[in-house]
Amino acid sequence: MLQSLVMIIVYIFGMLTSFCFFSRIYEKKLKSNLLILLIGLLLFVPSSFIFNIFEKEIINLTVFFLINVAYALICFDISFKNAMILSIILDALMFSTEIITVFLFSLILHLPTNGYKNDIHIFIISVSACKLAYFILAQLLSLIIVRIGHKNNNIKQFLPLFIFPVLTIASCAVFLFTALNTEVSTSYKIATTVISVLYIFASIFIFIYYQLIANKEKKINELESEKRLYNLNQTYLEILQHQNNELQMMFHDTKHHYMALSNFENIEDVKNYISKIYPELEEKNIIKISNNKMLDLIISKYIVVCKNNNIKFVYEVKTADLAYIDDSELSVILNNILDNAVEAAKSSEEKLIEFSLRHINNMDLLSVVNSCDIPPKHNNQQLITTKFNTSNHGFGTKIIQKYTKKNNGKYEWFYDGDEHRFHLTIVFQKV
Repeated sequence: MLQSLVMIIVYIFGMLTSFCFFSRIYEKKLKSNLLILLIGLLLFVPSSFIFNIFEKEIINLTVFFLINVAYALICFDISFKNAMILSIILDALMFSTEIITVFLFSLILHLPTNGYKNDIHIFIISVSACKLAYFILAQLLSLIIVRIGHKNNNIKQFLPLFIFPVLTIASCAVFLFTALNTEVSTSYKIATTVISVLYIFASIFIFIYYQLIANKEKKINELESEKRLYNLNQTYLEILQHQNNELQMMFHDTKHHYMALSNFENIEDVKNYISKIYPELEEKNIIKISNNKMLDLIISKYIVVCKNNNIKFVYEVKTADLAYIDDSELSVILNNILDNAVEAAKSSEEKLIEFSLRHINNMDLLSVVNSCDIPPKHNNQQLITTKFNTSNHGFGTKIIQKYTKKNNGKYEWFYDGDEHRFHLTIVFQKV
């Protein structure tokens, strides 16, 4: 009876391993993780009774392969071919880790390879340790598969998680060594067995919990990306609407200009009139500013944003266009900087933003100055975000610093209390 219960626990370990393995690589067909785990229990737990009836390794491996295939196809968005291949790999991984772990335990504890079956407590701890070793290798394999399929996946962030299960296996070995080489009571064996099993469940739970958090963060990042894209599209529409309004006004004015020109009798009057209207026409040419389309788009965006917020926006782009910075990263840097500037300027009395980009001594100097009536809060030059700070310069500062550093830039700021202006400077060094 007790051995049957042990095998049920072993198959639950196998189910949790399969859940973590497949859910890391493939999208889930079902939204509820609890429902996926319940389906896993309905597949794996009854299969443990088949092993208890036949007690043959080949049958155990065959059953484990079939339920893994069924579990993958029912709960995960995976093809039949891939479900077969990965289930075979899991079978081989489980069998090999069991052999290796039993061999190492036998070597350390000076037991024959089947000696662990003679004591139920040693049997439970040994089998559980085998399944935990299988779980560790399955997780490593899933991380490698994801890394190959998605080059932006960072394996390093998951590696510290492996410390706890490795230490758990080492603790199991110590418990077994103590139980076999010293006179211990049955109560001690029961306690160490329970603790070992709980340790192993805790190790697996940590991975599952961390993976669920990682998946939620991924979804949040996707939603934030969609929101940024939506906001960017809205900005494009505002710019297009602004340009359309400007063109309509220009068309309307042009008709009057033609009528005025037709009334002039000498060429000098025509030239004088054109010289007067030319600066006005030049001001409407806001799209072509540099040779960098992303830079032009961002500046054009904030020309519209500032106009809508009654902010005077002065820009100067000379001999530099930051074309060597990736468009997405340039967008992150400039949008965060100028968003902060707009938030501060629109709440100030002066309502001014000055944007400057120049190439000086093999360096590109980006300068943004904005009016700011309330000094920004900071801790040792690190800006502090607060909802009650109307300057709002803390928002996005870490992102600005991150991508500035990534592009070999140096970030500095200071606040001029006399003129009530916030000065931000970034020096980019080309490599």
